[in-house]
Parts: sequence; C-alpha cells; structure tokens
Amino acid sequence: MVGNSVLMFFLLFHASVFLFSCSGPTDEGCKTDDDCPAGRYCAVETCIYDCIMDQQCPEDFHCTIRGRCERGCVKTNKGIEACDGVDNDCDGQTDEDWPELGQSCSNQGCVEGKWVCAEDKSGLVCDGPKPAVDDSLCNGLDDDCDGQTDEDAGDRACELQQGVCEGAMQHCLGARGYGECDYGVDYTEGLDDTCDQKDNDCDGATDEDAKPLLQAESGEQAEDGVDNNCNGLVDEKGGVMVPHPSIPNLWIDSYETVVSSKEDCTGPFYGQNADDYPQEWTPGEYGGGVNLYSCSLPGVIPSGWLSWYRAKRACEAQGKKLCEPGEWSIACNQATSDVYPYGMVFVEGACNDAWHSFKTGVEHVLPTGSSEGCTSAGLLFDASGNLAEWLDERNDEYPDRAVFGGFGYRCEQLTYGGTWLDCVDSLNDYMDITDALQCTVRNSRNETSAPDENVREDFGVRCCYSP
Repeated sequence: MVGNSVLMFFLLFHASVFLFSCSGPTDEGCKTDDDCPAGRYCAVETCIYDCIMDQQCPEDFHCTIRGRCERGCVKTNKGIEACDGVDNDCDGQTDEDWPELGQSCSNQGCVEGKWVCAEDKSGLVCDGPKPAVDDSLCNGLDDDCDGQTDEDAGDRACELQQGVCEGAMQHCLGARGYGECDYGVDYTEGLDDTCDQKDNDCDGATDEDAKPLLQAESGEQAEDGVDNNCNGLVDEKGGVMVPHPSIPNLWIDSYETVVSSKEDCTGPFYGQNADDYPQEWTPGEYGGGVNLYSCSLPGVIPSGWLSWYRAKRACEAQGKKLCEPGEWSIACNQATSDVYPYGMVFVEGACNDAWHSFKTGVEHVLPTGSSEGCTSAGLLFDASGNLAEWLDERNDEYPDRAVFGGFGYRCEQLTYGGTWLDCVDSLNDYMDITDALQCTVRNSRNETSAPDENVREDFGVRCCYSP
C-alpha cells in the first residue's frame, strides 16, 4: 500500500512540473544529454524532463527516452522495430536491428545481390538470383549456380519431324540460344518437286509437287509398291503415262503406242516396219486369238498398221482404253487455248506433219519423242503428226468410220467416195492439212476419220487409263 502511494505521488509530482513549470528537477552543469541521468535531457546546462509518457505531451508530440516532448515521430508497429525503413520505436534510428541491411550477399553461390527487408518486414532476404532447379534454359547463364553453364540444356527436337526432317535437332549455342534446325541436304522448304520418293518439304506428303518422270515402271520397280515415276500410279503396266491435265483419275500415254507381245513391254514389238502382227491376233472385232499389249515408250518406232479394232484390243489387253476425243484434245494442248501442242500457230516441221512430208518428199514415221518441238508441256509427245491416233468415237456422217486425233505424217486423205488421194491434189487447200493436225478433234471430216477396219502404216494409237 505504501509503495502504491509513493508511485502515485511520483507521477503527480512530475505531471505538475510539466504542466506548470515545464521543467523537472534540475541537475546543474550538464553539457549534453549524455551527462544527464536516464529520463532527462540537458537544457541550458541543467538536466530536466518534460514527460514520462506520451500522454503527457501535446497532440502530435511524443515522449522520448530522455523525457522530452518532441514533434515528428509517432511509434508504429506497437513501438517494436520492424525492417521497413521506418523508426518504429522512435528512438532516432531506423532498422537498427539489422546492421547487414544493404550489404552484399548471394544465394547458394549465385551472382551477388544485397540484403533487403523481407516482404513480411520480419527480417532480411538476399535479393540476388536464386538457383534454378537445373540449367536447361540455354541462355549462357549459370542458372543453377553450380559453376557450370547450360549443362542441362541438351539438343531439342526441331519443329518439322516428318519426311527427311525426321530426327532433326537444334543444338544449344549458349548465350545465342538454340541454333537453326539442320534438316539435311534433301530438305526443300515448302516445295517437294524432286521425284525421289521422299517427303522433301516435311509436310507429310511425298513428291506432291514433282513433275512426272518420263520413265516406265519396269523390272524391280514394277512390283515394289512405290510410285517411282511420280505420275500418281503404283506399279502400273504399259509404259510411260502422265496424269490428265484436267480430268481427275485419268491418265494418258506420253508416247504413241508400240505393240508388244509381252505385258511388261520388253518386246518383241510389232507394226514398226510392216504389218507383221501374228495371224492369231484377230484383226476384226474381238473373237479370240492371242493378246498383244500397248506400250508407251520413248525413243522407239511406234506401231502402225493398226485398225480401230486392233488399237482397241491392244489398249484393253494392257488394262487401258481408247481415249475419247475430249480426253485426247485437252491432253494434246494441256488444257490451254493452244491450237497445236506447241502453241497457237502452225509451225511446219515442229512435228512430223503431213504438210512437211509433202514438201520434202520424205514420208516416214519417226521414233517417239524425237521431234523435240512437238510436245505438250514436256509431257505429251507427237500428238500432232507422226501417226494418226484412233479415238473412241464414230464419224457423225459415216457410222462405219472412227475418228482420229492429230492425223499422221502421210499427206493423203480419204475422199467422200472412199478412196485415198494426195491431200493437196484432192482438196488443194493448205489449211485442210493444218486443221487435221490440230488438237481439236473433228468427227465429221473425211481427213480426220477412216473405216474402222482400215489398216495403214501411219494409223496408230495412244491409250488412256482410268483405274
């Protein structure tokens, strides 16, 4: 009880001093606050105090540890110092409990940073980089702070992984990142125009931009299940065929037919120099006998002496058919507006044509493909001249006559009376000959049709094929 009375007296005494004299007990002769006992400060060489508690000070003032009412510092965080850049306990010092603040530091051997206040203000953290789980970023940095760089950044798969790009990888180049993909020498970006049975542009399709090769699938290629010549067919028989330029699922022989005794087109060949077909090969409308096969081959004398029936049988024995006039004429000019295989204007001698034969006096068949200027887009050869090619259509005026495409090298035409006359003597018209050599098929003209049983050395065929 006595102790409480003393304390109450002490507090009232000090409060009365502050309220009435603003000074407390004096200690003479001080020079600085450090010369005064705890709870007092030095003022005019006298140790005095203003307060013991903040409540004894005016508003916006606080009581310092020297017993002085001062403006400016308000205790925060319940007067407990926190790492936040604030003098929370109003002792005139900031973050004094963390002397390392701002000094250098590092995290597990990583690049140096500085000690900074933690987010929760309870202490310090190092703001330098922290070690990653591994070093796989391929950036030239030691991300896991183990003294090595990019040791976990191995090669990575390239974006394209089909065709010739299969297995292509990118290599880590450190600070330069990953290098470009090396897809190999067979890779061609966005284009697959090499007939090599490879997906050169790595899009999942093979040889889709490649122009057909003018070669037959023969020997081992005839049974390997591969489209070796890029014409869209696999293991096809009958020599060189190319896709029709505008009719889907239709192919046409590149070269005029040579008739072979063997389906694989290895010969022997017939009708090249004479009507030497076997007697068993019935020349009439079907009726038994042996099979002979149509073959589209480059650099050979094509077979003449074909009647319409012989031509039809040779094509069908090979699984092909006679071309229809529309199919043939569009293939002749490759679906362009050209009048002739080679262009709009007739060029004498570009093909082995009847007009040129008449003027030079030389009338004979030439090997397939030997007239270099007589080609349609480099895919169809000798569609004008060389041999007249039987088509699957009758003459509108004479049902016993079948229609030709391209006519042949002989300058001789059929008259209305059914006899053959020199084409110039009979018609005396240059344009009649050039008309017959065009890609357009006419089915009502004598010079572009003949009796279907007719056999002549310049009557041949090229076949069409639809699987």
